[in-house]
Amino acid sequence: MKHSLKRFFALLLCAGMLFCTSAVALGDEVDDLNDKLDQLQKEADALQAKVNAAKTEKAKQEAIKEKTTQEIAIMKSQIAALEEKIVALENKIAGLEQDIVQKEEEIDNLEGSIDENYELFKRRMRAMYMSEHTSTLSLLLGAESFGDFLTASEYLKRVAQHDQDILDDLEQTLRNVEEAKAAVEEAKAAVEADRAELGATKAQAEETRRQLDAKLSATVAEIQSISQMEKEFLADIAAKQQEMKETQAEIDRIYESMEGEEIEDFVGGTFMYPVPGYTYISSYYGWRFNGTDFHTGVDFTGANVNGKSVVAANSGNVIFTKTTYVPGVGYGKYIIVDHGGGYSTLYAHLSSVNVSVGDFVKKGQNIGNVGSTGWSTGPHLHFEIRVNGKHTNPLSYLK
Repeated sequence: MKHSLKRFFALLLCAGMLFCTSAVALGDEVDDLNDKLDQLQKEADALQAKVNAAKTEKAKQEAIKEKTTQEIAIMKSQIAALEEKIVALENKIAGLEQDIVQKEEEIDNLEGSIDENYELFKRRMRAMYMSEHTSTLSLLLGAESFGDFLTASEYLKRVAQHDQDILDDLEQTLRNVEEAKAAVEEAKAAVEADRAELGATKAQAEETRRQLDAKLSATVAEIQSISQMEKEFLADIAAKQQEMKETQAEIDRIYESMEGEEIEDFVGGTFMYPVPGYTYISSYYGWRFNGTDFHTGVDFTGANVNGKSVVAANSGNVIFTKTTYVPGVGYGKYIIVDHGGGYSTLYAHLSSVNVSVGDFVKKGQNIGNVGSTGWSTGPHLHFEIRVNGKHTNPLSYLK
């Protein structure tokens, strides 16, 4: 009988050792997979940051494209207006050239008038010279009557006035000729100025259009390049997410196998909040970060939460503990408690682990303390409830 009891306890001890060894081995595998999952998530987040940056830059370039397109449209309108102005200037030039021809004809006519008046004046001088022996005095003294005297005097006055009119006409004609010449020169200067303005305006419009076309082409090329990078980043993210799904599926399989070794009835009762006095949740169960990360539990935090007691949400056996960790990776220090019936709870990012594998803990019993180990942005408790190895929303069970 004693030998039978010894054999029974020996077998029981061996079974316990095998279970502990198996649980630790599987726990290490889960830990490695969680580390991989966290690394994949970090890589996916980094890629998403690149996608967001690409989207921002693409939006910026799209705005530049839109603005440049509008500027080109405005420039086209300005060029059309300039072309109308060019036509108007060409018409004006044609009109000025006609004015020049007209002025030149007027000059020719005026010069002809000068020549004619000058000939008339020469004839008058010649006639006066030929009759110089008949002096003005003799003409007046030769009058037979006072009436003849007055007639001769009026005649001489008219001759003198006529001579003065000829001289005045010549002077006016000369002034007219000078004014006409000045008008022609001014018209020529206006034509040259219009031509210069026409050339400068046209050259400026063409250069601006070339610059805008080049800017638009460069912007379109940049948008195409960014779009291609964005597609590549999104493809990489999709690959990472697929690998994360596969890794999570492997973790779920291991949890199922771990809990399958402890087929027991559920301990019963409800699950309590694992950090007494702290019910604020900073991150809920489900998709987060714009649908790029599925959060498999809830995070409890609050003022001065660091170091606070973490208790078992329900009674059960401790089937896994991890007391070492890599900063910034995975769950950090964490505990898994089996509650029978396929139910288990996970407590992660602990600052300390106060139980060991194989310990039976009661509901509300201290099992560790809140910390910020592993991949954590600050002190909090990451808490999960799994049913038959599948994560579920803890808030559906907490009372």
